[in-house]
Amino acid sequence: MRSDVQHSVAPWAILAGRPYFRQAWSDLLHSVSTGENAFRHAHGKGVWEYRAEHPEESVIFDRAMTAMSRGVAAAVIAAYDFRPFSVVMDVAGGQGALLAEILCRNPGQRGILFDQPQVVAKAGPVFDAAGVADRCDIVAGDFFVSVPEGADAVVLKWILHDWDDDTNIRILKTCRGAMRPDGKLLVLESILAPPNEGAGAKFGDLNMLVMPGGQERTAEEFELLLAASDFQVANIVEAGPRISIIEAEPV
Repeated sequence: MRSDVQHSVAPWAILAGRPYFRQAWSDLLHSVSTGENAFRHAHGKGVWEYRAEHPEESVIFDRAMTAMSRGVAAAVIAAYDFRPFSVVMDVAGGQGALLAEILCRNPGQRGILFDQPQVVAKAGPVFDAAGVADRCDIVAGDFFVSVPEGADAVVLKWILHDWDDDTNIRILKTCRGAMRPDGKLLVLESILAPPNEGAGAKFGDLNMLVMPGGQERTAEEFELLLAASDFQVANIVEAGPRISIIEAEPV
């Protein structure tokens, strides 16, 4: 819980303790009873719209996501070989914590960080601190419209669990349109285990129901979602109890 140590969970604790966050969780019974999003029921709007209207909450959210990315970066890099790629693009990659670690471990590689303008505006110091700023392009935009071309590996970390299937297909097809024919899509998510196993991902599933209105998914559900978006799953690599790497190829 200390803020001055590596891999601190303090930013996440601060986010989870915000009044608007707690109020949504107070409506958990509504979600469980109806299947509807608790946040929208409590606040009358979606969580992304709410944070856009309250930029101070977006700052706290971004800090929490950066801390969580740093917490899993070493496990992801240890579990998956990024060396074959010349350009790695992190779509909706926040302030670049994961991408900075990937570039640090692969000196000949270039990176593209893509996210909303107000998010990537704060990414420069992350890449400067990692010593990789000269090898990374920071691009602002909207992944519902387009993403940059030129990467042979596209990373989506903890993105698809925020959305329903139809919305995810839009995101994935946008990424598909920008990828090289021989490129790889790397989906980094928790994977739901069978009943009575993997409590962490199941609690995460509840959080998705309560906050953004998304869901965690089983391996089979990811395969179906990716197939509907013109991808096929080539491999699934477990990187730890909180995250797996689903490697998919364009078809």
